[in-house]
Amino acid sequence: MEQGVAKMRPVEGGLEIKPGETVELKPGSFHIMLTGLKQPLEKGQKVWGTLEFEKAGKVDIEYAVEALGAASPAPAGQHMHH
Repeated sequence: MEQGVAKMRPVEGGLEIKPGETVELKPGSFHIMLTGLKQPLEKGQKVWGTLEFEKAGKVDIEYAVEALGAASPAPAGQHMHH
């Protein structure tokens, strides 16, 4: 936050996830920004991506496109682990 305005900037040096810890990516906190899209994303669409980890290597993931501000489909208190 700068003067009450949320600023986005890259995380320098990557995002560290310590052993046994969970990092939640969400609006207003750490999140992934997709740039250079060739067309708008449609609600209900599936988008594939690859996360690259320093030690775990590349992990392919599938994103489900939701309406902006939609609640997470995962029940409260449950986290997905890979």
